[in-house]
Formats: sequence, C-alpha cells, structure tokens
Amino acid sequence: MLEQDGSITFTSELIQIIDTFIAEYEAAQGPLRNDLERGLVISYVLGVMRCELDAIWDGIAEAAVFGSLHPRAVFEDCAKKSGQAATLDRECIREMLRKKGWLAD
Repeated sequence: MLEQDGSITFTSELIQIIDTFIAEYEAAQGPLRNDLERGLVISYVLGVMRCELDAIWDGIAEAAVFGSLHPRAVFEDCAKKSGQAATLDRECIREMLRKKGWLAD
C-alpha cells in the first residue's frame, strides 16, 4: 500500500477484494456466463465500493475538526498542488487488469 517512493496504492488490494467477491458470488449463484457478465459484475462491485467510500468520506466530514470544510475538498486541493492525481500509473493498472483477464490486449 505504501510504496517506497512515498506514494499510496490500493490497486492490488482492490483487485483481491473483487476476486474474492466473484468467487463468493459464483459459489452461491453459479459461474458467470461470459466476459461481458464478468465485466458488468466487476463494474457494479466498483460502483458499490465507490458509493461506500463516498459515504465514509461524507461521514468523517461531520467530524468537528473539519468544521465547514469537507475533507474531500482538502484532498482535491492537495492532490492538485502535489500532482499526486496525475502520477497515478494507469499503464501499471492496465497491465494488472490484463493479467487478470479483465482487459483484452
């Protein structure tokens, strides 16, 4: 999660969570029928994760320490200034997705 260069990444952990969900889903409901269905399930799981992350972020925003300033705005401001948002290694993520078979070459 914490890289040697000081950056933070959760890609491997998120992929593992999705893999675990798919395995549990298939154990309960049977195998997914094709790549499209798998892709739709992955997309839905990512959407649920995003909703829950937003809810957590909104929840901590109620902490008195933030006053009227939402911590998301603080993050976005810091990310713009540091260039962190732009340094996300999308090709590394694409390669991880290819290895999982989630992205066609």
